[in-house]
Amino acid sequence: DNSVRSYETNMVSALESYSSALYDANGADSKNVGTDKSRVGGSSHGSTEILYRLHATRLKVIISAIRKSIGERHVAEREAIRIASLHWFDESNRSSPSAGTREKIWDILADIVGALTQCRIIEPLFHRAAYRVAQAFNWAPAFHDPDCDFSVGSMQAVPATKSYKIRGLNSGPCAESSAVVIGSLFEKRRAQLCSVWVTTSTTPPPFEVLNDSVRKYDTLRLKYIKAYIDNMVICSRKDKIDSLLSWAMSSSQDLPSFYESSALVKGGDPGRHSKQALLQGSGFISIVKRYANNALANIILSDLAVMKKNGVELEGEKLLTKDFKLAFILFQRLNSSCEDVVKFMRDRYQIREVAALCKCYISIAAGYRINESINIGEMDNNTLCSLLNAATLKAKQMFQRESKLRAIK
Repeated sequence: DNSVRSYETNMVSALESYSSALYDANGADSKNVGTDKSRVGGSSHGSTEILYRLHATRLKVIISAIRKSIGERHVAEREAIRIASLHWFDESNRSSPSAGTREKIWDILADIVGALTQCRIIEPLFHRAAYRVAQAFNWAPAFHDPDCDFSVGSMQAVPATKSYKIRGLNSGPCAESSAVVIGSLFEKRRAQLCSVWVTTSTTPPPFEVLNDSVRKYDTLRLKYIKAYIDNMVICSRKDKIDSLLSWAMSSSQDLPSFYESSALVKGGDPGRHSKQALLQGSGFISIVKRYANNALANIILSDLAVMKKNGVELEGEKLLTKDFKLAFILFQRLNSSCEDVVKFMRDRYQIREVAALCKCYISIAAGYRINESINIGEMDNNTLCSLLNAATLKAKQMFQRESKLRAIK
């Protein structure tokens, strides 16, 4: 229909523009007048920037196609193949004319990942390419089979006969391969939490000065941080999220968060942000801490669901105890009383940290039998407050007992 033809025409035109610009940029680079090597941000890499945009656009085209409903997908994939097959990074990846749809889509994916990986080889600080490769790996099970079980998501694997074609994609769960790539932006502690920098030339043009805002930078960082945390949740990597959270807790507070916290105490000094209430707040650090804290609670709840299904044996009891203590720490990081937390839940929304703490406590109190039927939202305020107080008391007793045992040893 007309909308499909219009989409294909526009995308082909965009890719042609990128391809033409890449040709010109490569020519300029060969004369040493292309890339400004003094600039290492994500959008000032000359020909590498254009190479990225060309192949990131191809990736978006094939992702859009496999996300269509079953009734529309066949036509959408054929259209995506036509669009994405116009410009190849490596012609050796081009499919044979007799190849089927799945094989053609996979060959296009392999070519795109090769191009994006090359961006990181040319410019190791090119963070957007890492983000897109991680995204491609997470979608790999759907590229292999669009009818795959999306409830399992990227924890599914693809056959080794396909994974070997794509650099960095292992034969295990695709999310694990994705975690390695996105994790490269978080391989060590940094003041800005992830390896993204704001960079400008010595004499930036007026437009760039206007566009170089803290809000834009924070939005970009949050995009990567949330993607990293989401990937770690899929892989159940509590340690990675906890490390990131500890970095955030000890980092300097951003100005928007500070001003907001200061306003809440009527212009006074709000103190260290690690001691401030985490229930609300719109600043960068507040959002990161809340997102990471919530993610850890979600992994705990996922652990409970698995134990409910598989039963709780000796290893399960150890995990449940460990999760209970972690849930207590997460609850403590809210820096709010039980009464304030319950009131906030009634006024706003459910808090996953509360659900994790209460469900772990109830399961342990029931003799390590998982009980997920408890609906926290249906409890009245007094009952929920009493449950939270009992859970925190139990956790404190556990920590005190462990402390005494360590002292004896």
